[in-house]
Amino acid sequence: MLLEAIILGVIQGVLEWLPISSEGNLILVMVMLLGIQQSQALAISVYLHAGTLLSVIIYFRRTIVDLLRVLPKYRPGRSNSEENRLISFLLLSTVLTGLVGYPIYRFAETATVTGEYFIALIGIALIATGLLQKSVRRLGRRTVKELNFTDALVVGLAQGFSAFPGVSRSGVTTSCLLFRGFGTVHALNLSFLMSIPAILGAQIGLGLTTGVPNIDILDIALGCFSSFVSGLISIHVLMKVAQRIRFWLFCIIIGLIALLPVFSLF
Repeated sequence: MLLEAIILGVIQGVLEWLPISSEGNLILVMVMLLGIQQSQALAISVYLHAGTLLSVIIYFRRTIVDLLRVLPKYRPGRSNSEENRLISFLLLSTVLTGLVGYPIYRFAETATVTGEYFIALIGIALIATGLLQKSVRRLGRRTVKELNFTDALVVGLAQGFSAFPGVSRSGVTTSCLLFRGFGTVHALNLSFLMSIPAILGAQIGLGLTTGVPNIDILDIALGCFSSFVSGLISIHVLMKVAQRIRFWLFCIIIGLIALLPVFSLF
């Protein structure tokens, strides 16, 4: 399964930062093409996020270092500096993501909806993400210096709902930030930074509750490495051409394809 692990890693790395669900598409591949059970596919998809987690840490290493430098002096609500507002935003949004996301993940893992109907739910979620992304293709003027409590509340809750397979984390968070009036570059940067504690929390939580999935550790390592390399490349490309790609249309196309197995039953 070495080749399959590498391919899954590339899919994860390329799609993670696009407004389409990397997890949803990974599960489509694993369930429909590789015959992997739904619960195991969910676990594998979470572990593959380790590679993309490392890629975003490397890409935003300077911002992360700056935040770590001011963290010892951080006082909530006592400073309006950009770093202080960003730390407050990340902390609150991460807590809200965990409170909402964990129950949703457990539901998706144990849900009785399987086979074609489970895939159909993923397809519907992908289409919804595409329509949401299409509706917010506009530029805003707000910057990181204008982050507030409401931003953290709205985007943190939205990121939590992306724990359901097929709902794009980056698509939902970026769309919400655009709705809140942030410019494209600022929305993307914030979405990237939000992914770090969210993915790290999911990794730790999954490891503590379920352990390592029943798959060769070498397969996981290769998958994570390929997702790291492809993820780093895709971040760089996305930041260059973010406003030129019609991501929303690709979401809808993939979602419609996911619905085809259900249509074939009638």
